[in-house]
Amino acid sequence: MKTNVVMLSPDRELFGIKIRQESKTGHLNLSDLQAAYAVAREEYGWSEKRIDHILPQVENRERVYYLLQELKIINVDFHTFIEEIEKQGIYKYLKACKSYKTTGARQTKTTWCNPYIWSLVAMELNPMIYAKTVIWLTDALLLNRIEAGNMYRGLSAAIANFTKPDYAAVARALNLIVFGKHEAGIRQLGTAAELKELTSLEENMAFSIKMGFIRTQDQLLEVLRNVWCDKFNKGVLAA
Repeated sequence: MKTNVVMLSPDRELFGIKIRQESKTGHLNLSDLQAAYAVAREEYGWSEKRIDHILPQVENRERVYYLLQELKIINVDFHTFIEEIEKQGIYKYLKACKSYKTTGARQTKTTWCNPYIWSLVAMELNPMIYAKTVIWLTDALLLNRIEAGNMYRGLSAAIANFTKPDYAAVARALNLIVFGKHEAGIRQLGTAAELKELTSLEENMAFSIKMGFIRTQDQLLEVLRNVWCDKFNKGVLAA
């Protein structure tokens, strides 16, 4: 099962608050959005607003309906949707659709939702915030991360043909080249540009192995060592 890691990329910062996003679901954190709004409200003198008051508004219920329908999350007519919303409340309905959830308890309690619904909430909070989120939701950060994961699986499959494959050594070398260091979870902090570089590198290495240009684990690590040296203008790969 694919792990649903939480991304904290610098590409997802809003008024100094890092907006968390789950890699598997794509859900963005509403609690982080509320925190970012609080910071901006102090700076720009905006009025106080609560995100949990936004979605229940009549006009926003209709917007949520068309979002869910367009995303093929629901397949009911508008009248049925409204009946269900009035019966159980919009948040329970969204939770049933796996488009909204809360995790943690007390001090650690936090709220997540579908990125398009998150964008709707941001738009209702303030136009300045919405302008920033439009760029976020149309950039390639999440897609690049998923693609990097796919390419690594392809590279791993190619490495499996080696006599003594060492996946950890290859992952470490890739991280050193792209991020300049190796540590657990570092790819969750990658920017869109770094993830694109990682994808390209993994794809090139897998192709070279499949074509027979790289035949052993030692040859692969030597090639990666040369890439690292060239990028950082070093003499040897760090031990």
